[in-house]
Amino acid sequence: MNISENNVNNYTILSLQGILNASSAPKLKTYIAGIPEEQSLIIDLENVEFLDSSGLGALVGIARKKKTSNTIMRLARMNERVKKVFEITQAYTLFDIYDDVSAAAGA
Repeated sequence: MNISENNVNNYTILSLQGILNASSAPKLKTYIAGIPEEQSLIIDLENVEFLDSSGLGALVGIARKKKTSNTIMRLARMNERVKKVFEITQAYTLFDIYDDVSAAAGA
């Protein structure tokens, strides 16, 4: 999995590309550990080819940490493959999900 970073409207935007699973979830967690706790975060999922329960668990864990530190975490540009996992698991109820990064940053 590749992670690229950008900043928009006081949000750190992380664009993920590739597979988010048990093998790559630790890389995401390590990357996010390097971002200041008080920094709000948007994770762009458009180019995630596959998401398993470990990847979903990593996103849930990150969201919990952000909530504990009273900062925002939003998800954006979820493709159909990823959206299906969120629907099956009903994980969409745990996140603020936006159709695009601009909407997430402007909300």
